Amino acid sequence: MSLNLIQKAIQYTREAKEEFLSANWGITEPLTPRARRNVQYLMLREFINKGCREATRLVLDHYKRPIAYGILVKAVDEIFHYGYNVTLINMWNDLLDQLIGTH
Repeated sequence: MSLNLIQKAIQYTREAKEEFLSANWGITEPLTPRARRNVQYLMLREFINKGCREATRLVLDHYKRPIAYGILVKAVDEIFHYGYNVTLINMWNDLLDQLIGTH
């Protein structure tokens, strides 16, 4: 079974997070709970962007890549906020099919 573009972006996002957490970067945690939540949120956004950039490279037509990247970022962000829902993924896949063609 081949994975679609959104599932590949989620996979690359997970790989980026696991790679970051498995390495010893020497990063210390912030002192306050609010600062810690802010850092975690920013890191999650960074992992989402990295995963979507990797998945966008799978689009063959280079002029469709900015459109795919924008849609993937919004889709993966909603999936991480609201959970992995089949209807949500189907909605974003339909939008990708309309704008960049079958992927």
